[in-house]
Amino acid sequence: MKRSLALGLSLTLLASPVMATEKDTLKARQDRLSNQLEESKKAQDETDAELDITEAERDAVSTEIRAVNERLEGLSEQIAVQQEEADAARTELEETRDQLAAQGQYLESQKALLSERLRVLQVHEDRSYLQVVFESRSFGDFVTRLLTAQTIAEQDRDLIHTYMNEVERLETLEARQRTQLSFLKQKERELVVTKQALDVAAEQKRDLLSELNEQVELLELEKMSRAEEQALMNEQSRIIAGQLEAIATAEREAAEAQARAEAEARAKAEAEAKAQAEAKAAAEAKGQSDEKATASPAPTTPPPAEAPTNVSGPATSFVRPVSGYVSSPFGPRQNPLTGVAESHRGIDLVNATGTPIVAAAPGIVIKAAPATGYGNVVFVSHIVGGAVWTTVYAHLDSITVSSGQTVSAGQTVGTLGNTGWSTGPHLHFELHRGQWAPGQPNAVDPGPYIGY
Repeated sequence: MKRSLALGLSLTLLASPVMATEKDTLKARQDRLSNQLEESKKAQDETDAELDITEAERDAVSTEIRAVNERLEGLSEQIAVQQEEADAARTELEETRDQLAAQGQYLESQKALLSERLRVLQVHEDRSYLQVVFESRSFGDFVTRLLTAQTIAEQDRDLIHTYMNEVERLETLEARQRTQLSFLKQKERELVVTKQALDVAAEQKRDLLSELNEQVELLELEKMSRAEEQALMNEQSRIIAGQLEAIATAEREAAEAQARAEAEARAKAEAEAKAQAEAKAAAEAKGQSDEKATASPAPTTPPPAEAPTNVSGPATSFVRPVSGYVSSPFGPRQNPLTGVAESHRGIDLVNATGTPIVAAAPGIVIKAAPATGYGNVVFVSHIVGGAVWTTVYAHLDSITVSSGQTVSAGQTVGTLGNTGWSTGPHLHFELHRGQWAPGQPNAVDPGPYIGY
């Protein structure tokens, strides 16, 4: 049954220009795919090399950051020690200030006492200690006055010496205070300068590492996208090769069938001719040459092979893959995720999650799996009006077909969803005039083709 169906298909296609057009289109498409695949592989090699360099730079920066972090940890310990010293210096400074305050009060009292003594001496400046002593009335009074004069003289000397010592002590304490204050400020400046320098270095390294991480992510994403592109192009090439092989098989079987039919027709004609010749010779031998020969009926052309009725030609139109309103048309827009201006290479049709998504035309599934950006996606290759087309159904919640499967127009290929780079449930639908290719150069606005 399969063989007869292929034969019938080949005869039907050979009887029209569609097969030749389809074959030429498929061959041209296969050549373009081969070139694009080579370009994609070269681009991936460049991406791999750039990724290796960027990863090496990232590793080097990570090592530097670890070194800076170690220095920061050491600095933290140093800061803690210096902070303890600064705290001790502050404590000692406060103690010195307390001592200065106490000594100041004592000095003021000593200054008052000395002033009083000087005032007394000034009042009695014309009287010496000896005069005071010799004015005694008795020996006992003399001794008492003498001892008193000596005591007063010693006290005056002690008061002066104490005053000078306290002044010197005050100056020493003030110098010590200035030294401690200078030391404290210097320590604080060192802490601030060192920490600021290391903080700046660490921040610069972190910024560089963040930038390199972003570059690595982008390169890894590009690498993954390249691999997916190549897998898709390889699958397209495989399917095209299968289609070309099917056409070649159909052509070969058609040629063999036609040769057999022609050989059978020739053999039958030869047999009929031979029978007529033998009949004619027999008639002449019997003397019946004047009578009209009553030979067998003239040979007739065999009826053409009957084309199967269950084979239809290529599709000539597309059906709508899902109902809903268009949230983002084909063409320029701002990416809803990044806000960056871009060219939207399809249309977004909004409906509820789980709504069935159908194939827009008969064809063969090229890819049915998750893909970067697209999420769960189905790619279908079609022959429409003798030309190759490709449709893309992205952000699906689920996929109900598999790669290599033949689908009919209106057949469910998945359900509407919100997977991949999507901001809400919708179908991202693309239509490509020819094969899908990196950069989507063959994308056309699907709206007019599906009634939007």
